[in-house]
Amino acid sequence: MDDITYWLPLVWAGLIGTAVALYIVLDGFDLGIGILFPFTGEEEQRDVMMNTVAPFWDGNETWLVMGGAGLFVAFPTAYAIIMPAFYLPIILMLLALVFRGVAFEFRWVAKPNHRLWDIAFSGGSITATFMQGIILGGLLQGIPVEQGAFAGGSFDWFAPFPLFIGLALVAGYALLGATWLIMRAEGEIADKAAPPSEDPSHFGSGSNGCRLAVDAACL
Repeated sequence: MDDITYWLPLVWAGLIGTAVALYIVLDGFDLGIGILFPFTGEEEQRDVMMNTVAPFWDGNETWLVMGGAGLFVAFPTAYAIIMPAFYLPIILMLLALVFRGVAFEFRWVAKPNHRLWDIAFSGGSITATFMQGIILGGLLQGIPVEQGAFAGGSFDWFAPFPLFIGLALVAGYALLGATWLIMRAEGEIADKAAPPSEDPSHFGSGSNGCRLAVDAACL
């Protein structure tokens, strides 16, 4: 049990798991804000939503880099199996994250003609989240391996279960985004992010019963 070859993989597995968990929680807030963007029609409220994550969003993605780099360094065989199994979802996820970051910065520069950047920010957030869910679903579904190498097809991930997990993760990140707004924002946008209240005078009329916290799932 004192052999370093026994403990080192466990330490690396713990570090990678911690990095991935932190990414899901922290960047989940940011991606959730982008997912909720289409359900907020007022420009002022969208500005508030983006301002709540402006100091944090780029730093939160560092955990994803750490998780991927740790997998490559500590478990190269697993990395060599996972990458070809999910080439397309991973590439689409990375492109969506880049597109989201560009849209985040250019949205402020392009005002007042920033509608396209709003769409890009929301689309990048939804696409990145959906691809992450597909990757997770594909891992849970299983990857065919023969002689230590990936033995499946390029579209094995395109199956009902991974697609369902992708949709579920979009709904989950939307919930994280709503909880972030409840914690960090004030006024109407925070009220819209909160769940419906039995007291209509607190959150508004019954016609607003489907709040941002559940609007994504209402699709």
